[in-house]
This record gives sequence, structure tokens and C-alpha cells, in this order.
Amino acid sequence: MAETAPTASMVLKRDPRRALIAAAVVAGTMLIEFVVAYLESFIAGGQGGSYVAGIVIPALFTDVLPKAAGVFLVLWLWPARAEERLLVLFLRAIVAALAGCVIAALARLGYMIIVAGLHFADYRALPYDPFSGLLSATVALAPLVMLVVLAQWAIRRGARP
Repeated sequence: MAETAPTASMVLKRDPRRALIAAAVVAGTMLIEFVVAYLESFIAGGQGGSYVAGIVIPALFTDVLPKAAGVFLVLWLWPARAEERLLVLFLRAIVAALAGCVIAALARLGYMIIVAGLHFADYRALPYDPFSGLLSATVALAPLVMLVVLAQWAIRRGARP
């Protein structure tokens, strides 16, 4: 039996640039949210320094970067192809958003354990569960990831008559 060489459509090429662009858009959008919230808190109450040190910096390492990393990993490991249907494209974006939110929840869990001074086995003593709100965070992040993935898919697909 003769084996055939894989065709161009069968070979999956992982291009990290597309995944990095999507992750950068997610991180940039979340950072813009933090800047706007900082400006609001500074104007309203003048709590500029405490807001940055107490909220923005921990949130950067427990929310923004982990979500961007999750989006990058899924979109790099499971890249979009131009011939795929929109349903598969949107499913990929939802999985990427979920992965980002799970990684962010794990980062929050680690941060809370370190800040509380607990051992990992005592994580039940934390004031709240870092995994609560996982579904709502995924639903909030998914439209942004869908938009970025859809834009990349449309650009890659090109204009077709």
C-alpha cells in the first residue's frame, strides 16, 4: 500500500504571531480598563498611589497576564485556519477565554495563599474561592477573544467573490 504525502491543507502550521496578537489585544484592552478605573478613582477620591499599589499591580499579575497567556496558549496550540466554519472559530475563542480565566483563577489562588501566609493544603481557609465567578469571567472575556479571532480569520481568508 502506497502512502501519500500530506497535502497543504492537512499540515497544521503553528504561527505564534497570530496568537501573540490576540493575547496582546486582550491584555491591552484589560490595561485600558485599569487606566480608566485609575483615572476615575484619582478624580473622585485622590487615591492614586494606593490604588496602583493595592489593586492594579496585583491584578496585572493575577488577572491580565494569566488571561493573555491562556488565550495565547490555546490559539497557538489550536490555530484558526481560513477554511474553518464560524462555529468552530467561535468555539475556539470560547475555549481560549476559558483557558485564560482558569489560569487567572490559579494565579489568584497562588497569590491569595502567599498573601494570607497559608500552606497550600490550607487553601480552604481563604476568605473566598478564587474559582467563583469563573463562568461569568469567561462570558465577559469571550466576546473580545471572538472578535479578535474573527478579525484574524477574515484577514487570513481574504476577499472571496
